[in-house]
Amino acid sequence: ASPTPAAPKATGAGRGVIYIAFAKLYFMVAGALIEFRLPTILSRALYGAYGVVSSFVSPVNNVMVTGSIQAVSRFTAQKPETARMVEAAGLRMHLYIGLPTAILFIAAAPVVGWAMGDTAKIGPMMLAGVIVATYAFYAVLVGTANGLRQFNKQAGLDITSATLRAIGILGFTAVGLGVYGAYGGWVAAAGVVLLLATVVIGLPPASARGPEARALVAPMAKYFARIAVYLILLNLILFVDQILLKFLTAGWYREHGPSLAATVDRVLPDARHVTGFSVDPNAMSDVQVAYYRAVQNLARLSYQAIIAATFVIFPLVSKSTFDDDQATTRRYVNVTMRYSLIFATAIAVVMAANPRPLLDIPYADDYATLGAPALTVLALGNVAFSLFAIAGTILNGAGFTKEAIIGAAVTLAVAAIGNLIAIPRCEPGAEALVVAASVTGGSMVVGAGLSGYFLYKRLGAFLPVVSLVR
Repeated sequence: ASPTPAAPKATGAGRGVIYIAFAKLYFMVAGALIEFRLPTILSRALYGAYGVVSSFVSPVNNVMVTGSIQAVSRFTAQKPETARMVEAAGLRMHLYIGLPTAILFIAAAPVVGWAMGDTAKIGPMMLAGVIVATYAFYAVLVGTANGLRQFNKQAGLDITSATLRAIGILGFTAVGLGVYGAYGGWVAAAGVVLLLATVVIGLPPASARGPEARALVAPMAKYFARIAVYLILLNLILFVDQILLKFLTAGWYREHGPSLAATVDRVLPDARHVTGFSVDPNAMSDVQVAYYRAVQNLARLSYQAIIAATFVIFPLVSKSTFDDDQATTRRYVNVTMRYSLIFATAIAVVMAANPRPLLDIPYADDYATLGAPALTVLALGNVAFSLFAIAGTILNGAGFTKEAIIGAAVTLAVAAIGNLIAIPRCEPGAEALVVAASVTGGSMVVGAGLSGYFLYKRLGAFLPVVSLVR
Protein backbone atom coordinates (compact mmCIF):
# COMPACT_ATOMS: atom_id res chain seq x y z
CA ALA A 1 0.00 0.00 0.00
CA SER A 2 1.20 3.50 -0.79
CA PRO A 3 2.18 5.55 2.26
CA THR A 4 -0.28 8.10 3.59
CA PRO A 5 0.86 11.61 2.59
CA ALA A 6 2.05 13.74 5.45
CA ALA A 7 -0.34 16.44 6.59
CA PRO A 8 0.74 20.00 5.83
CA LYS A 9 2.69 21.48 8.68
CA ALA A 10 0.46 23.56 10.91
CA THR A 11 1.34 26.47 13.12
CA GLY A 12 0.35 26.41 16.80
CA ALA A 13 -2.31 28.85 17.95
CA GLY A 14 0.13 30.86 20.07
CA ARG A 15 2.65 31.26 17.28
CA GLY A 16 -0.22 31.86 14.90
CA VAL A 17 -1.33 34.88 16.92
CA ILE A 18 2.22 36.24 16.76
CA TYR A 19 2.50 35.72 12.99
CA ILE A 20 -0.89 37.20 12.19
CA ALA A 21 -0.53 40.01 14.75
CA PHE A 22 2.79 41.03 13.21
CA ALA A 23 1.31 40.88 9.72
CA LYS A 24 -1.68 42.99 10.77
CA LEU A 25 0.61 45.44 12.55
CA TYR A 26 2.60 45.72 9.35
CA PHE A 27 -0.65 46.14 7.40
CA MET A 28 -1.62 48.96 9.78
CA VAL A 29 1.74 50.68 9.27
CA ALA A 30 1.56 50.31 5.49
CA GLY A 31 -2.05 51.53 5.47
CA ALA A 32 -1.12 54.46 7.68
CA LEU A 33 1.73 55.30 5.32
CA ILE A 34 -0.76 55.49 2.46
CA GLU A 35 -3.28 57.57 4.40
CA PHE A 36 -0.65 59.91 5.87
CA ARG A 37 1.28 60.44 2.63
CA LEU A 38 -1.63 60.81 0.21
CA PRO A 39 -2.78 64.15 1.71
CA THR A 40 0.71 65.53 1.07
CA ILE A 41 0.58 64.38 -2.57
CA LEU A 42 -3.06 65.11 -3.37
CA SER A 43 -5.13 68.21 -2.68
CA ARG A 44 -7.80 68.06 0.01
CA ALA A 45 -10.48 67.64 -2.64
CA LEU A 46 -8.61 64.83 -4.43
CA TYR A 47 -7.84 63.04 -1.17
CA GLY A 48 -11.51 63.30 -0.30
CA ALA A 49 -12.41 61.97 -3.76
CA TYR A 50 -10.12 58.99 -3.13
CA GLY A 51 -11.96 58.46 0.15
CA VAL A 52 -15.40 58.63 -1.49
CA VAL A 53 -14.49 55.94 -4.03
CA SER A 54 -12.92 53.86 -1.25
CA SER A 55 -16.12 54.07 0.79
CA PHE A 56 -17.91 52.24 -2.03
CA VAL A 57 -15.30 49.71 -3.13
CA SER A 58 -13.85 48.83 0.29
CA PRO A 59 -17.06 47.32 1.73
CA VAL A 60 -17.48 45.09 -1.33
CA ASN A 61 -13.80 44.13 -1.42
CA ASN A 62 -13.68 43.48 2.33
CA VAL A 63 -16.71 41.21 2.06
CA MET A 64 -15.06 39.19 -0.71
CA VAL A 65 -11.77 38.87 1.16
CA THR A 66 -13.04 38.16 4.67
CA GLY A 67 -16.01 36.04 3.55
CA SER A 68 -13.84 33.90 1.29
CA ILE A 69 -11.16 33.40 3.93
CA GLN A 70 -13.74 32.42 6.57
CA ALA A 71 -15.70 30.11 4.24
CA VAL A 72 -12.60 28.27 3.03
CA SER A 73 -11.07 28.26 6.52
CA ARG A 74 -14.20 26.80 8.10
CA PHE A 75 -14.51 23.90 5.64
CA THR A 76 -10.76 23.25 5.78
CA ALA A 77 -10.48 23.40 9.59
CA GLN A 78 -13.23 20.81 10.02
CA LYS A 79 -11.48 18.28 7.73
CA PRO A 80 -7.88 19.36 7.05
CA GLU A 81 -7.27 16.34 4.79
CA THR A 82 -9.70 17.83 2.24
CA ALA A 83 -7.91 21.20 2.09
CA ARG A 84 -7.06 21.09 -1.61
CA MET A 85 -10.55 19.95 -2.50
CA VAL A 86 -11.99 22.87 -0.52
CA GLU A 87 -9.57 25.21 -2.27
CA ALA A 88 -10.74 23.98 -5.67
CA ALA A 89 -14.36 24.48 -4.61
CA GLY A 90 -13.59 28.01 -3.43
CA LEU A 91 -11.95 29.01 -6.72
CA ARG A 92 -14.87 27.58 -8.67
CA MET A 93 -17.33 29.37 -6.35
CA HIS A 94 -15.93 32.75 -7.31
CA LEU A 95 -16.52 32.10 -10.98
CA TYR A 96 -20.19 32.40 -9.97
CA ILE A 97 -19.91 34.95 -7.14
CA GLY A 98 -16.70 37.00 -7.14
CA LEU A 99 -16.38 37.62 -10.85
CA PRO A 100 -20.06 38.55 -11.46
CA THR A 101 -19.99 40.83 -8.39
CA ALA A 102 -17.00 42.71 -9.79
CA ILE A 103 -18.71 43.07 -13.18
CA LEU A 104 -21.88 44.31 -11.49
CA PHE A 105 -19.86 46.83 -9.44
CA ILE A 106 -18.25 48.19 -12.60
CA ALA A 107 -21.61 48.39 -14.38
CA ALA A 108 -23.20 50.19 -11.39
CA ALA A 109 -20.49 52.86 -11.20
CA PRO A 110 -22.23 55.26 -13.64
CA VAL A 111 -25.50 54.92 -11.73
CA VAL A 112 -23.78 55.75 -8.42
CA GLY A 113 -21.96 58.69 -9.98
CA TRP A 114 -25.16 60.15 -11.42
CA ALA A 115 -27.02 59.56 -8.14
CA MET A 116 -24.34 61.54 -6.28
CA GLY A 117 -24.40 64.25 -8.93
CA ASP A 118 -20.65 63.70 -9.22
CA THR A 119 -19.78 61.99 -12.51
CA ALA A 120 -16.05 62.51 -11.91
CA LYS A 121 -16.16 59.47 -9.60
CA ILE A 122 -17.41 57.08 -12.31
CA GLY A 123 -14.04 56.30 -13.92
CA PRO A 124 -12.12 55.60 -10.69
CA MET A 125 -14.99 53.42 -9.40
CA MET A 126 -15.00 51.34 -12.58
CA LEU A 127 -11.24 50.85 -12.28
CA ALA A 128 -11.63 49.87 -8.63
CA GLY A 129 -14.02 47.08 -9.61
CA VAL A 130 -11.05 45.08 -10.92
CA ILE A 131 -9.73 44.95 -7.35
CA VAL A 132 -12.87 43.10 -6.22
CA ALA A 133 -12.41 40.29 -8.74
CA THR A 134 -8.68 39.89 -8.09
CA TYR A 135 -8.90 39.74 -4.32
CA ALA A 136 -11.82 37.29 -4.41
CA PHE A 137 -9.56 34.56 -5.85
CA TYR A 138 -6.57 35.65 -3.76
CA ALA A 139 -8.64 35.26 -0.58
CA VAL A 140 -9.40 31.61 -1.39
CA LEU A 141 -5.68 30.85 -1.38
CA VAL A 142 -5.17 32.72 1.90
CA GLY A 143 -8.19 30.94 3.40
CA THR A 144 -6.59 27.59 2.56
CA ALA A 145 -3.48 28.58 4.53
CA ASN A 146 -5.63 29.83 7.41
CA GLY A 147 -7.71 26.65 7.59
CA LEU A 148 -4.55 24.54 7.62
CA ARG A 149 -3.22 26.85 10.36
CA GLN A 150 -0.26 27.76 8.17
CA PHE A 151 -0.33 31.23 9.66
CA ASN A 152 3.27 31.91 8.64
CA LYS A 153 2.32 31.72 4.95
CA GLN A 154 -0.80 33.78 5.52
CA ALA A 155 1.22 36.42 7.35
CA GLY A 156 3.88 36.50 4.62
CA LEU A 157 1.28 37.09 1.92
CA ASP A 158 -0.43 39.78 3.99
CA ILE A 159 2.86 41.62 4.43
CA THR A 160 3.68 41.33 0.74
CA SER A 161 0.21 42.51 -0.26
CA ALA A 162 0.39 45.54 2.05
CA THR A 163 3.83 46.47 0.71
CA LEU A 164 2.84 46.23 -2.94
CA ARG A 165 -0.36 48.18 -2.33
CA ALA A 166 1.51 51.03 -0.64
CA ILE A 167 4.12 51.16 -3.40
CA GLY A 168 1.49 51.05 -6.13
CA ILE A 169 -0.86 53.69 -4.71
CA LEU A 170 1.81 56.15 -3.60
CA GLY A 171 4.00 55.58 -6.64
CA PHE A 172 1.26 56.14 -9.21
CA THR A 173 -0.07 59.23 -7.44
CA ALA A 174 3.42 60.69 -6.94
CA VAL A 175 3.92 60.87 -10.71
CA GLY A 176 0.79 63.01 -11.03
CA LEU A 177 -1.90 60.47 -11.96
CA GLY A 178 -4.27 61.57 -9.17
CA VAL A 179 -7.20 59.40 -8.11
CA TYR A 180 -6.87 57.24 -11.24
CA GLY A 181 -3.25 56.60 -10.29
CA ALA A 182 -4.19 55.56 -6.76
CA TYR A 183 -6.62 52.90 -7.96
CA GLY A 184 -4.45 51.89 -10.91
CA GLY A 185 -1.59 51.22 -8.51
CA TRP A 186 -3.91 49.21 -6.28
CA VAL A 187 -5.07 47.10 -9.23
CA ALA A 188 -1.46 46.38 -10.23
CA ALA A 189 -0.55 45.38 -6.66
CA ALA A 190 -3.56 43.05 -6.42
CA GLY A 191 -2.58 41.29 -9.66
CA VAL A 192 1.00 40.72 -8.53
CA VAL A 193 0.07 39.35 -5.10
CA LEU A 194 -2.46 36.96 -6.67
CA LEU A 195 0.31 35.49 -8.81
CA LEU A 196 2.60 35.20 -5.77
CA ALA A 197 -0.12 33.46 -3.75
CA THR A 198 -0.54 30.78 -6.42
CA VAL A 199 3.17 30.02 -6.03
CA VAL A 200 3.29 30.10 -2.19
CA ILE A 201 0.03 28.27 -1.48
CA GLY A 202 -0.24 26.38 -4.76
CA LEU A 203 -3.22 25.60 -6.94
CA PRO A 204 -5.23 22.44 -6.26
CA PRO A 205 -4.00 19.40 -8.22
CA ALA A 206 -6.18 17.77 -10.84
CA SER A 207 -7.10 14.98 -8.42
CA ALA A 208 -8.73 17.55 -6.09
CA ARG A 209 -10.94 19.12 -8.77
CA GLY A 210 -13.27 16.18 -9.33
CA PRO A 211 -16.95 15.64 -8.53
CA GLU A 212 -16.40 15.83 -4.77
CA ALA A 213 -14.92 19.32 -5.10
CA ARG A 214 -17.77 20.42 -7.35
CA ALA A 215 -20.24 19.07 -4.79
CA LEU A 216 -18.68 21.34 -2.16
CA VAL A 217 -19.36 24.50 -4.17
CA ALA A 218 -23.06 24.72 -3.28
CA PRO A 219 -22.71 24.34 0.54
CA MET A 220 -19.69 26.65 0.54
CA ALA A 221 -21.53 29.27 -1.51
CA LYS A 222 -24.51 28.99 0.84
CA TYR A 223 -22.28 29.54 3.86
CA PHE A 224 -20.45 32.38 2.07
CA ALA A 225 -23.81 34.03 1.32
CA ARG A 226 -24.77 33.96 5.00
CA ILE A 227 -21.37 35.32 5.99
CA ALA A 228 -21.54 37.93 3.21
CA VAL A 229 -24.80 39.37 4.51
CA TYR A 230 -23.19 39.93 7.90
CA LEU A 231 -19.96 41.30 6.41
CA ILE A 232 -21.81 43.72 4.12
CA LEU A 233 -23.61 45.10 7.16
CA LEU A 234 -20.37 45.21 9.17
CA ASN A 235 -18.49 47.13 6.47
CA LEU A 236 -21.36 49.51 5.84
CA ILE A 237 -21.20 50.41 9.53
CA LEU A 238 -17.60 51.49 8.91
CA PHE A 239 -18.40 53.58 5.84
CA VAL A 240 -22.04 54.70 6.07
CA ASP A 241 -21.18 57.89 7.94
CA GLN A 242 -18.58 58.83 5.32
CA ILE A 243 -21.00 58.13 2.45
CA LEU A 244 -23.80 60.12 4.05
CA LEU A 245 -21.42 62.96 4.89
CA LYS A 246 -20.57 63.18 1.18
CA PHE A 247 -24.22 63.14 0.05
CA LEU A 248 -25.60 65.47 2.70
CA THR A 249 -22.86 68.09 2.72
CA ALA A 250 -22.90 68.23 -1.09
CA GLY A 251 -26.61 69.00 -0.82
CA TRP A 252 -25.88 71.70 1.75
CA TYR A 253 -23.31 73.33 -0.52
CA ARG A 254 -25.69 73.26 -3.48
CA GLU A 255 -28.44 74.84 -1.40
CA HIS A 256 -26.13 77.57 -0.14
CA GLY A 257 -24.45 78.11 -3.50
CA PRO A 258 -25.04 81.87 -3.79
CA SER A 259 -23.38 82.55 -0.42
CA LEU A 260 -20.90 79.68 -0.51
CA ALA A 261 -17.75 81.72 -1.09
CA ALA A 262 -18.59 83.95 1.88
CA THR A 263 -19.17 81.05 4.28
CA VAL A 264 -16.21 78.84 3.34
CA ASP A 265 -13.74 80.58 5.67
CA ARG A 266 -16.15 80.14 8.57
CA VAL A 267 -16.97 76.45 8.19
CA LEU A 268 -13.65 75.25 6.76
CA PRO A 269 -10.85 77.41 8.15
CA ASP A 270 -7.72 77.64 5.98
CA ALA A 271 -9.48 75.85 3.10
CA ARG A 272 -8.77 78.73 0.73
CA HIS A 273 -5.06 78.29 1.25
CA VAL A 274 -4.79 74.60 0.36
CA THR A 275 -3.81 73.31 -3.04
CA GLY A 276 -6.73 72.50 -5.29
CA PHE A 277 -9.32 74.52 -3.34
CA SER A 278 -12.59 75.04 -5.17
CA VAL A 279 -16.04 76.36 -4.26
CA ASP A 280 -17.66 73.65 -6.39
CA PRO A 281 -20.17 71.75 -4.17
CA ASN A 282 -18.78 68.33 -5.12
CA ALA A 283 -15.20 69.41 -4.45
CA MET A 284 -16.13 71.00 -1.12
CA SER A 285 -18.03 67.91 0.03
CA ASP A 286 -14.94 65.88 -0.92
CA VAL A 287 -12.89 68.19 1.30
CA GLN A 288 -15.31 67.45 4.15
CA VAL A 289 -14.80 63.72 3.57
CA ALA A 290 -11.02 64.23 3.57
CA TYR A 291 -11.13 65.75 7.06
CA TYR A 292 -13.44 63.04 8.40
CA ARG A 293 -11.34 60.29 6.81
CA ALA A 294 -8.30 61.56 8.72
CA VAL A 295 -10.29 61.20 11.96
CA GLN A 296 -11.42 57.69 11.01
CA ASN A 297 -7.87 56.60 10.20
CA LEU A 298 -6.69 57.27 13.76
CA ALA A 299 -9.91 56.25 15.51
CA ARG A 300 -9.82 52.79 13.91
CA LEU A 301 -6.35 51.94 15.18
CA SER A 302 -7.89 50.21 18.21
CA TYR A 303 -10.01 47.99 15.95
CA GLN A 304 -7.13 47.26 13.58
CA ALA A 305 -4.87 46.38 16.50
CA ILE A 306 -7.09 43.49 17.57
CA ILE A 307 -8.26 42.30 14.14
CA ALA A 308 -5.53 39.64 14.13
CA ALA A 309 -7.52 37.84 16.81
CA THR A 310 -10.42 37.35 14.38
CA PHE A 311 -8.27 35.38 11.94
CA VAL A 312 -6.99 33.07 14.68
CA ILE A 313 -10.19 32.65 16.71
CA PHE A 314 -12.38 31.82 13.70
CA PRO A 315 -10.87 28.39 12.82
CA LEU A 316 -10.43 27.54 16.51
CA VAL A 317 -14.09 28.21 17.34
CA SER A 318 -15.20 26.45 14.15
CA LYS A 319 -13.31 23.36 15.26
CA SER A 320 -14.37 23.42 18.93
CA THR A 321 -18.06 23.89 18.12
CA PHE A 322 -17.87 21.23 15.41
CA ASP A 323 -16.47 18.88 18.09
CA ASP A 324 -19.14 20.13 20.59
CA ASP A 325 -16.39 21.06 23.07
CA GLN A 326 -18.32 23.67 25.05
CA ALA A 327 -15.69 24.25 27.75
CA THR A 328 -12.97 24.99 25.20
CA THR A 329 -15.30 27.29 23.26
CA ARG A 330 -16.14 29.31 26.39
CA ARG A 331 -12.46 29.62 27.20
CA TYR A 332 -11.69 30.88 23.70
CA VAL A 333 -14.49 33.46 23.98
CA ASN A 334 -13.49 34.76 27.41
CA VAL A 335 -9.79 35.08 26.63
CA THR A 336 -10.31 36.66 23.21
CA MET A 337 -12.86 39.21 24.39
CA ARG A 338 -10.84 40.12 27.48
CA TYR A 339 -7.58 40.85 25.70
CA SER A 340 -9.34 42.58 22.82
CA LEU A 341 -10.93 44.98 25.30
CA ILE A 342 -7.60 45.63 27.03
CA PHE A 343 -5.66 46.44 23.86
CA ALA A 344 -8.44 48.40 22.15
CA THR A 345 -9.06 50.56 25.22
CA ALA A 346 -5.37 51.26 25.77
CA ILE A 347 -5.08 52.72 22.27
CA ALA A 348 -8.42 54.54 22.26
CA VAL A 349 -7.79 56.34 25.57
CA VAL A 350 -4.61 57.88 24.16
CA MET A 351 -6.52 59.06 21.06
CA ALA A 352 -9.37 60.51 23.10
CA ALA A 353 -7.05 62.31 25.53
CA ASN A 354 -4.77 63.87 22.90
CA PRO A 355 -6.82 64.27 19.70
CA ARG A 356 -5.33 67.44 18.29
CA PRO A 357 -1.61 66.68 18.90
CA LEU A 358 -2.03 63.19 17.43
CA LEU A 359 -3.84 64.43 14.31
CA ASP A 360 -1.23 67.16 13.93
CA ILE A 361 1.59 64.60 13.64
CA PRO A 362 0.66 63.00 10.30
CA TYR A 363 -1.69 65.69 8.93
CA ALA A 364 -1.60 69.41 8.23
CA ASP A 365 -2.86 71.87 10.82
CA ASP A 366 -6.33 72.30 9.29
CA TYR A 367 -6.96 68.54 9.60
CA ALA A 368 -6.09 68.69 13.30
CA THR A 369 -8.11 71.84 13.96
CA LEU A 370 -11.30 70.51 12.44
CA GLY A 371 -10.98 66.83 13.35
CA ALA A 372 -9.84 66.87 17.00
CA PRO A 373 -13.29 67.03 18.67
CA ALA A 374 -14.60 64.22 16.45
CA LEU A 375 -11.58 62.00 17.18
CA THR A 376 -12.30 62.01 20.91
CA VAL A 377 -15.76 60.56 20.33
CA LEU A 378 -15.00 58.17 17.49
CA ALA A 379 -11.91 56.69 19.17
CA LEU A 380 -13.98 55.57 22.16
CA GLY A 381 -16.75 54.32 19.89
CA ASN A 382 -14.29 52.07 18.11
CA VAL A 383 -13.55 50.22 21.36
CA ALA A 384 -17.16 49.07 21.28
CA PHE A 385 -16.85 48.30 17.58
CA SER A 386 -13.80 46.11 18.28
CA LEU A 387 -15.82 43.99 20.71
CA PHE A 388 -18.74 43.94 18.30
CA ALA A 389 -16.51 42.67 15.47
CA ILE A 390 -14.91 39.96 17.61
CA ALA A 391 -18.31 38.81 18.88
CA GLY A 392 -19.66 38.65 15.33
CA THR A 393 -16.67 36.62 14.16
CA ILE A 394 -17.15 34.11 16.98
CA LEU A 395 -20.88 33.81 16.28
CA ASN A 396 -20.17 33.16 12.60
CA GLY A 397 -17.42 30.68 13.43
CA ALA A 398 -19.83 28.79 15.68
CA GLY A 399 -22.49 28.76 12.96
CA PHE A 400 -24.83 31.34 14.54
CA THR A 401 -24.87 33.63 11.53
CA LYS A 402 -28.48 34.72 12.10
CA GLU A 403 -27.61 36.33 15.42
CA ALA A 404 -24.52 37.99 13.93
CA ILE A 405 -26.64 39.42 11.10
CA ILE A 406 -29.32 40.76 13.47
CA GLY A 407 -26.69 42.52 15.59
CA ALA A 408 -25.06 44.10 12.54
CA ALA A 409 -28.40 45.11 10.98
CA VAL A 410 -29.55 46.90 14.12
CA THR A 411 -26.20 48.68 14.45
CA LEU A 412 -26.25 49.83 10.82
CA ALA A 413 -29.85 51.02 11.09
CA VAL A 414 -29.03 53.12 14.16
CA ALA A 415 -25.95 54.61 12.44
CA ALA A 416 -27.67 55.34 9.11
CA ILE A 417 -30.93 56.76 10.49
CA GLY A 418 -29.09 58.75 13.15
CA ASN A 419 -26.72 60.34 10.62
CA LEU A 420 -29.52 61.03 8.16
CA ILE A 421 -31.34 62.97 10.87
CA ALA A 422 -28.36 64.65 12.54
CA ILE A 423 -25.96 65.72 9.76
CA PRO A 424 -28.40 67.99 7.87
CA ARG A 425 -29.06 69.90 11.11
CA CYS A 426 -25.55 71.37 11.20
CA GLU A 427 -23.17 73.23 8.92
CA PRO A 428 -20.25 71.42 7.28
CA GLY A 429 -17.03 71.77 9.23
CA ALA A 430 -16.02 70.70 12.73
CA GLU A 431 -19.66 70.55 13.88
CA ALA A 432 -20.68 68.06 11.17
CA LEU A 433 -17.65 65.90 11.94
CA VAL A 434 -18.51 65.70 15.64
CA VAL A 435 -22.14 64.89 14.92
CA ALA A 436 -21.23 62.07 12.49
CA ALA A 437 -18.67 60.67 14.94
CA SER A 438 -21.09 60.83 17.89
CA VAL A 439 -23.94 59.08 16.07
CA THR A 440 -21.63 56.40 14.68
CA GLY A 441 -19.90 55.83 18.02
CA GLY A 442 -23.23 55.48 19.78
CA SER A 443 -24.43 52.91 17.26
CA MET A 444 -21.23 50.91 17.89
CA VAL A 445 -22.02 50.74 21.62
CA VAL A 446 -25.49 49.43 20.79
CA GLY A 447 -23.97 46.79 18.48
CA ALA A 448 -21.44 45.62 21.07
CA GLY A 449 -24.15 45.17 23.70
CA LEU A 450 -26.51 43.30 21.39
CA SER A 451 -23.82 40.98 19.98
CA GLY A 452 -22.56 40.28 23.48
CA TYR A 453 -26.06 39.26 24.53
CA PHE A 454 -26.30 36.82 21.60
CA LEU A 455 -22.83 35.43 22.37
CA TYR A 456 -23.69 34.77 26.00
CA LYS A 457 -27.06 33.27 25.09
CA ARG A 458 -25.63 30.83 22.52
CA LEU A 459 -22.18 29.97 23.90
CA GLY A 460 -22.48 30.86 27.58
CA ALA A 461 -19.64 33.37 27.59
CA PHE A 462 -18.92 36.94 26.56
CA LEU A 463 -16.77 39.37 28.50
CA PRO A 464 -15.68 38.79 32.11
CA VAL A 465 -17.43 41.42 34.23
CA VAL A 466 -14.27 42.04 36.26
CA SER A 467 -12.35 42.88 33.08
CA LEU A 468 -15.06 45.31 31.99
CA VAL A 469 -15.04 47.09 35.37
CA ARG A 470 -11.26 47.33 35.37
